[in-house]
Amino acid sequence: MKKFFEYIAVTAIGLLFTYFFAGDSVKNINHKYFAQNGDGAKDYYATFYHIKHDKSYIHTSSMNYPFGESIFFGGSQPIVSNSIKFISQNIYDISPYTVAIHNLLILLSIGLTVLVIYLIFRHLNLPWWYSIIPAIGLTFLSPQIDRIGGHFALSYTVVLPLFILLILKFERKQSVGKSILIMLIGLWASITHGYFFTFYMAIFVAYWLWQKPWSKGFEWSKQWLHIAIQIVIPLVLVPTLILYLDPVEDRTTWPWGFLFYRAYPESVFLSPGRPYWSWLNNLVKIRNLQWEGIAYVGLVSTVAFVIIFYKSIKNAFKRHWKNAYEITNIPVINELFWLSFLLLLFAFGIPFIFDLEFLLEYLGPIRQFRGIGRFAWLFFYMMNIVTFYLIWQKLKDLKPIYRALLIVPFAILSYDAWFHSKSQHHFINNSLPELDYAYHTSQKPNINIDDFQCIMPIPFFSVGSENYWHEAACHGSVVKMYALSQLTGLPLNATNTSRSSVRQCVENLNLIMEPLHEFPVLKYYDKTRDILLFVDPSCDQINENERRIISISTPMDTLWGFQMRRLKIDDLYRLPVIFQNEYKQKLSETNDTSKNDVYFKEYDTDTTALAFMGAGALKLNGHGYTNLFWGRLANGNASEITLSFWVSNMKKDIVPRNRIEIVTGKEEGKWETWNGFGFMEQTKAFEDDWALVEYNLKLNNPSDFISISVAPLLRKSGDVYIDNVLIKPTGSTDTFRVGKNLLINNRPFESSTLNKD
Repeated sequence: MKKFFEYIAVTAIGLLFTYFFAGDSVKNINHKYFAQNGDGAKDYYATFYHIKHDKSYIHTSSMNYPFGESIFFGGSQPIVSNSIKFISQNIYDISPYTVAIHNLLILLSIGLTVLVIYLIFRHLNLPWWYSIIPAIGLTFLSPQIDRIGGHFALSYTVVLPLFILLILKFERKQSVGKSILIMLIGLWASITHGYFFTFYMAIFVAYWLWQKPWSKGFEWSKQWLHIAIQIVIPLVLVPTLILYLDPVEDRTTWPWGFLFYRAYPESVFLSPGRPYWSWLNNLVKIRNLQWEGIAYVGLVSTVAFVIIFYKSIKNAFKRHWKNAYEITNIPVINELFWLSFLLLLFAFGIPFIFDLEFLLEYLGPIRQFRGIGRFAWLFFYMMNIVTFYLIWQKLKDLKPIYRALLIVPFAILSYDAWFHSKSQHHFINNSLPELDYAYHTSQKPNINIDDFQCIMPIPFFSVGSENYWHEAACHGSVVKMYALSQLTGLPLNATNTSRSSVRQCVENLNLIMEPLHEFPVLKYYDKTRDILLFVDPSCDQINENERRIISISTPMDTLWGFQMRRLKIDDLYRLPVIFQNEYKQKLSETNDTSKNDVYFKEYDTDTTALAFMGAGALKLNGHGYTNLFWGRLANGNASEITLSFWVSNMKKDIVPRNRIEIVTGKEEGKWETWNGFGFMEQTKAFEDDWALVEYNLKLNNPSDFISISVAPLLRKSGDVYIDNVLIKPTGSTDTFRVGKNLLINNRPFESSTLNKD
């Protein structure tokens, strides 16, 4: 009972500090949002939609219509949303309190983190009065506190300390019950977010490797069941749930940013924003650190690490290997510390940053965890646990008067924790009026919802395939798009998910590209129901293709200052004819441009495996630069030119991320300007597996020397071909006949459809 009340008291203290941290949000918790936009707003919407509108527990229709998405990639926190969904459908409707439940679970995790870290210190035989202060300080200094503003599934600060506590408890006294508890918590954490799965497997696989299962003294007869429960079952269940129940087979295997979102020594051991580190900015240049890589351990642990690292290196040089390894007198703490240090090196990008990026090819699924800076989190916890354990070991035998020295590390830690968490106090106190209204109201818009099958937002957005980043031109409109979807129950055909299908991304993105032909995605649509167009009239960055779609729709009503318009499927089928008529008009208004002003290359001299038109195309160099143009344009009269070309395999992973580089100058080799872009950034149209890439380039001087080349292909791009390279003055209309087709500004049309001889 004494321990029970002790734990209740510590939990209460943790929750009290959590209230100080997020009190403004708690006061109206069912209508407060921890994020205003970005991933956070998307996750709220995905959670709301899944609870109220999805029929499946493992698939969501909220976005990416007509395909939908796996709940594990949709951002709706599977365990939280499915629990609310199940209880509401089968026991009692708690769905009106989803916002409060969602937010309170995150805040409860913070309060429980104080208890768990306290229990870790108590397990290490530290006094209760000593354990409580670092438990509070480490909780609010945690790098996961930053995640509350958007990455909700990663903001459960209790997860990693709980893994540490469980392994300490299991090490002291093994039992099948503890193994089952470890497995259940591991499964919960792993399904909550994939990064927790990697931490779980790293910690517990490393633990069993430390037991040397290959040695003769290892008792397999006693340990096999623990290994099966803790390692084998989660290793089978988690990938099966996340990957093998999912029919999509073309998610990216090479997410962008693996070495971009990494940690640095400065992001772990320094904090230039704090007053006591500000003098560093005047002495050395601190790198512009990525937010994903920040896991500041605090000044106390930074000093402790320097001392520990110095002693370990010193002992290693003397070949005192045992002393170099043993940081504390507790073997399992030493093992966890060095594991966390190895993960820290991985978070730094080691060894890949030493021109060893080719090793990424052998990482397999690990490549999916491209935010490698997050792997510094375990080091944050272990470094601080070791630090405050060693401080106590140094001071416990001193006279009470000298223990007053503890006020120094406690004060520094408390300041670091306050400084770290104080800004979040304001960032997580938000209102999302439209989304909040959409979730809590029973009223519907003044339209017949049954007439429609989905919502198409304009400006359109498609984010998550890791191959095409088409963000909404006006970011402020996205939350209202989510709100209308939630209000009506109609899914969005736009996408903002994780690791979405590349092919499905192209199918939907094609809708706002130039309509050279009928849109392939329409074969999946219901021909008897319309599309609800939701247009932001204040957005001045809507592209030409989106304006074409608006022009063929019919206005119905307004909502939140946006236009609701009816778009018929038959009209979408007719959009290519409208596009062809536009080019008929261009042809009637212009004379054929003199080909002396234009560079056009067909590459038909040699037959190749793939070609957009004709017999051949240019195969790109997988290891070096591939030149598309080198020289001056004939006549040199244009101050702005348009480069366009067709690229193969643009529905294939990685290919759209390859880059073009353009340099210009008055003389060859004396370059004055540089321009670079990825294929996907300037994609204008799709034709089967080919895509038209087009870029406008302003010249300093019309007679400039120009070099245009494709950078060495990214790994795993396979064979990529380029065809029909066209360079022309911007604004001119240029025609070329290729077989039965007439190329107008590099767009293929059948001659008969344009009546142009």
